[in-house]
Amino acid sequence: MINILQRLTLTVSLGLIAGAGLADDAIVPEVPRPVITEFLSADPAVERQFSGVIRGQDVTALAFQTSGRLATLDVEAGDRVTEGQVIATLDQITLAQDVAVAEAALSSAEAQAEFAQSQYERIEALLARNVATKAQIEAARASRDAAVAKADSARADLAQAEEAARYGQLTAPRDGIILSTDVEPGTLVSAGVSVVEMADPLGREAIIDVPESFAMVIPDQAGFIVRHRSEGVAPVAAKLSVIEPVAETSLETRRLRLTLDNPPEDYRIGTLITATYDSDAAPVMTLPQTAIAGTNDAPGVWRVEDNGEVGRNVHFVPVTLGRTIGTRVVIVSGLTEGDEIVVRGVHALEEGQSVGERLQ
Repeated sequence: MINILQRLTLTVSLGLIAGAGLADDAIVPEVPRPVITEFLSADPAVERQFSGVIRGQDVTALAFQTSGRLATLDVEAGDRVTEGQVIATLDQITLAQDVAVAEAALSSAEAQAEFAQSQYERIEALLARNVATKAQIEAARASRDAAVAKADSARADLAQAEEAARYGQLTAPRDGIILSTDVEPGTLVSAGVSVVEMADPLGREAIIDVPESFAMVIPDQAGFIVRHRSEGVAPVAAKLSVIEPVAETSLETRRLRLTLDNPPEDYRIGTLITATYDSDAAPVMTLPQTAIAGTNDAPGVWRVEDNGEVGRNVHFVPVTLGRTIGTRVVIVSGLTEGDEIVVRGVHALEEGQSVGERLQ
């Protein structure tokens, strides 16, 4: 009986040992790592429409070269002018009076100079006969020199008055369109103060105001589609030329200037338009900053590739980064729309590692 129990115990022990050996040799399959991903897409903010207006590119402020009272202003905003056309005039009566006063002052100064010269010559002759003193001749010389200088000054004043009379008309330096008038008839204007603003009708650009966050996203020389407010007018392509450096702090907007590509005549200066970012030409794509792996000098992301029955694996893809906007960063190059990118736990992944299905 004891021998039978011993044999049974030995058999069970050997079976347990064999089973343990088989468990050690078994291969445990790798469990795919769950990941949180995001499909790369164009920023929906760039699809917005922005209102704006057509402005002239070459804008000139026209001013008189002399001071005076504005007598006439023959143009209004929106008027077309041709080269040499009179735009405004100063009060000609006042200018003529200034010339007459200057002429009278010059005549008086020249008469005083002639008298001072004759006095000097008379005292000089008396000094030669020892009748006049040296003090008298020196006083006569000083009076003569002062009178001559006063005559020269009066002559310069007359020349200035005559020149001002010639500049009493403000004419258009070239063909153009009047954008605005800055003064009213009867106003006393100084030399160099703007009277009207004129623009070249052929050089036109679109002006739009956009949120500051949008201005930070778009690339240099970004493309836009500009549309006329009226129906039946074909849209035109435009390219970003300037982002105004100062933001409107009260509105948190930035002003963009867009150069139009061969606009038709319908896009006149002052026309209201809407502009949309051309995302087909250069889509703006962003990712959370948590998706960026690698180093500062060589940044990259983990892209998920679905290999069908084999499973899903991650591969490191170098990227070029753009501006940072809040918690997201612009992807300039390296990826395409529709790529699935890991956005969490990127520093714990390895090249070719198997990952599970996407977690929302």
